[in-house]
Amino acid sequence: MAVSSSLSATGVRWDLSDLEPDAEQARRDWDDLLARARDFAERRRGTVGAAGAEGLRELLDELDELTQDISRVHFYATAREHTDATDSETNDLATLARDRAADLESLLLFVELEWLALEDAEADALLEAAELEPYRHRLRVAREEKPYVLPEGEEQALNARRPAISAWESLHGRQLATLTVEFDGGDGPEPHTIDRLLSYVHHPDRELRLAALAVLYGALEGVADVQAACYDALVGDRLSIDRLRGIPDPMWPTNQRNELDGDVVEAMMRAIEEHYLLGRRWFVRKAEVLGLDRLQLADQYAPVGSDRRVEWTEAVAMVDDSLRDFDPRLGDIFRTCVDRGHVDAEPRPGKVGGAYCNSVSKTVFPFVLLNYTDQLRDVVTLAHEFGHAVHGTLSLERQAYRSYHTGLALAEVPSTFAQLLAVERLIDLEEDPATRVMLLADRAEGAMASIFRQTMMARFEGHAYAARGEGKALTSERLSGMWIEENERYYDDSIQLPDGYRLGWSYIPHFIHVRFYTYAYAFAHLVAFSLAARYREDPERFAPAYLEFLASGASRSPQELLAPLGVDLRDPQTWAHAFAEFDRCVTEAEAGVDELDAA
Repeated sequence: MAVSSSLSATGVRWDLSDLEPDAEQARRDWDDLLARARDFAERRRGTVGAAGAEGLRELLDELDELTQDISRVHFYATAREHTDATDSETNDLATLARDRAADLESLLLFVELEWLALEDAEADALLEAAELEPYRHRLRVAREEKPYVLPEGEEQALNARRPAISAWESLHGRQLATLTVEFDGGDGPEPHTIDRLLSYVHHPDRELRLAALAVLYGALEGVADVQAACYDALVGDRLSIDRLRGIPDPMWPTNQRNELDGDVVEAMMRAIEEHYLLGRRWFVRKAEVLGLDRLQLADQYAPVGSDRRVEWTEAVAMVDDSLRDFDPRLGDIFRTCVDRGHVDAEPRPGKVGGAYCNSVSKTVFPFVLLNYTDQLRDVVTLAHEFGHAVHGTLSLERQAYRSYHTGLALAEVPSTFAQLLAVERLIDLEEDPATRVMLLADRAEGAMASIFRQTMMARFEGHAYAARGEGKALTSERLSGMWIEENERYYDDSIQLPDGYRLGWSYIPHFIHVRFYTYAYAFAHLVAFSLAARYREDPERFAPAYLEFLASGASRSPQELLAPLGVDLRDPQTWAHAFAEFDRCVTEAEAGVDELDAA
């Protein structure tokens, strides 16, 4: 089924030739990668601690090159699966990629295990050597996992079963990517993907918003049991492995990857929950603006003021200008990706929902996926994903591949900062008062979605993991009860939740791919709010420090990387400073609607 030709991003699809020319070459490359990995393992096994700093540097450099080639071939298969899930050749290639990735990980696993097996004194001595500077921080962080690592044979056995576990992820994504529903959005009945149905929550026609959500929830009824089974299998598997490793807290793996102390994460989430009243305050005011006694869920993102259609070419120009105004190099990276066909923006059946960016390697520019539906907020999504892209490009220029990528929470900071820059620019340049109000409201509501809703989702996951840990099956009914309970904690009586929304958990991909992913968005948005306030105060001083932050990748801890920008994660006032900026955005939105009412 073709996507509606009325959407301006129709035809904006990835050109994957920078990755592979075709599937046959990808298959040959998988064979070559396996041969290289076997040769590497034969030559390097047993040398991690015996070759000295210089020998370890040579080993890590060789592994860095091999890992980049694996990334390129693997993303080729992933990119095809995410953009054409119904193609048989694509599905075969995706299956091969999962199998080969597991094989390669098992072959190369010895490097990490030998590093962790070193005595602390020996490892510390190596880490002091100048030769290991590009890898020093990542090597040091890796040793935090030492208490939880199993013997090599057991680790290889776990890797060998990974394709079977990944199949649950694939089933979840494929079922949602291929789900289409006939719906009349104003141009007559036509097939709608989940993302396209969700886009109607921003539509000015209330009846259309209500109808789109009703159709969406009706469609989810038919897949919810399978989605729950996928989640149940994945959560059960993760908890089983945690028990094998002796990991006591299901959030620890994500916190460790983010390099955030659990106490810092919990303090942030509690601060967020204490500010839920900020969201409710806006929802009550918005109901008044819309002439309603109380918002329904379909009204949560209803436009206040006037939206307008933004053609794809205009969106590209807007984001280019926003990035280029901060620094010309950022605009150059954006234009290169667009011109090389590294952006897939067309919504269509068989394509995954949502948006993401993948920084493939030091030699390949990032690839960005989104589903562009001609709305102003899609421009913000484009800016967000290219915040990731410029971060990846600049850090890969200076850092080793295996040490460029930060944890999830810090990785979302540049993307969120980029979207705040884009929104601020749109607000400043918008001449129509009604459209400007819409942008002010959308900025506030976007922050609520990133900070409040994502924290709510992390709490939902906490309940799910706790229940599964007690031996309770994560059925659709049980997950729906947890979902509604957490949503009611957030919304209270400010928004009426429809019965169908009990299935709102079922199409969230983050739950499937990375546990407790969502709190990273809340962290990033709060930090980005702090950075935006500092940029506004002194742009000439802030910009060079921020570019240095981007280029530093994961060479230091989040605390160390953010400190030069004025953010101290150990200071409780950090969250207070961020919420002051958040409150400013809500207050400006309230003032905007007041002015519009007065006019």
